[in-house]
Amino acid sequence: MILLDRDDLIDGLRELVAELHAEGNPVGLRIVGGGALALRHFDRRTTVDVDAVKVSPGDEAEVVAAAERIAERRGWQLDWLNFKASQLAPWWGREIRWEPIHHDGLVTIEVAPADALLAMKLKASRPGRDTDDIRHLLALCAIGSVEEADELFGEFFPGDSLTDRAWGMVENILAGGPLVPPSSPPPPDLRPESE
Repeated sequence: MILLDRDDLIDGLRELVAELHAEGNPVGLRIVGGGALALRHFDRRTTVDVDAVKVSPGDEAEVVAAAERIAERRGWQLDWLNFKASQLAPWWGREIRWEPIHHDGLVTIEVAPADALLAMKLKASRPGRDTDDIRHLLALCAIGSVEEADELFGEFFPGDSLTDRAWGMVENILAGGPLVPPSSPPPPDLRPESE
């Protein structure tokens, strides 16, 4: 499995924008997970993929086909950009205020904000794999207690509470000392290189 750093993600998405322009159809793409964290929120060393949750108004199959062509050229796994995280997205709670990282009139790419990403990471709560992300997101969201984390989680996933595993992860993170918000990277430039 190929690990992708922030520069890889930017290059891949820049190529994706060019591919989608060649198709000529308007596309709006929303990104969550490690890709969103690396592109917009903090220096996350690597990720294995870019998790997208929605394409509007374009066609998901068109985006997947373009991403697969990029993967073949770059030697990446075919699903480097995929829609597997859709089941973790909080669609029925607090409104997500998506943050645009690219808009050119034809292609729009947005990433989830830190609070929605924290809720999603708490839902997944994979020990080891999500711990550092949760730590950084707790700091970015100024969450200082497990109760505050549970309240935020409930806003995005109404009727749900943190699982015992997520509760324990947050307790352990907060017991480790003061949380310092990481610095955010500059917005990525996703304009195709020919522009």
